[in-house]
Amino acid sequence: MECREMVVLIHECLDGDTDELTNQSLQTHMKTCSTCRQHMHELQRVIAFVQSASHIHVSSDFTARVLAQLPAPTKKSLFSSWLRNHPFLTAAAVFFILMAGSLSANWFDRNDILQVSSSNMDKLKIDRERNVVVVPAGTSIDGDLVVRNGNVEVQGEVRGNVVAIEGKVFVASTAQVVGNTESIEAIVDWIWYEVKNIGNDLLPVMR
Repeated sequence: MECREMVVLIHECLDGDTDELTNQSLQTHMKTCSTCRQHMHELQRVIAFVQSASHIHVSSDFTARVLAQLPAPTKKSLFSSWLRNHPFLTAAAVFFILMAGSLSANWFDRNDILQVSSSNMDKLKIDRERNVVVVPAGTSIDGDLVVRNGNVEVQGEVRGNVVAIEGKVFVASTAQVVGNTESIEAIVDWIWYEVKNIGNDLLPVMR
């Protein structure tokens, strides 16, 4: 099949509308097509971000604190003029301020329950008592694996990124990770990780 047809199958696969035979054909194609493989990984990152950000909220006084930091009324005309002349920068600045505030609130308000995001949950071994997620040897995971409040032990293969938020990633010498491994244990790293993912997801749209 051509890549144009594969893109349609990728979307159907992520929606869970494909059968096993179609999934196998798709995986076979992506082994030799870096473009389709990258497209799949980008869509999986978007899904993982939406799932992880579904409970983001800000404190009740967040708006008041943001407004309190705006310029004094005596500079209103100058500030308004700058806003009109730089609409894109203004929108970007407001977006990142709100996003940083939301992510900060999410970081401090999070619970300690082990959370796992993967398209191959049935292939993982999850030890909730030790808060450890294991990719067993001989097992292949397609797409990104994101774990919150726990560690990740990769003994098999992950065809995507492996991220541990408030945890660590351990990769065995015989394991293979196609993407990147990230251990996020500080709020600055958390904010940078989320902003970087948003930027990566927006770049293909802006091209």
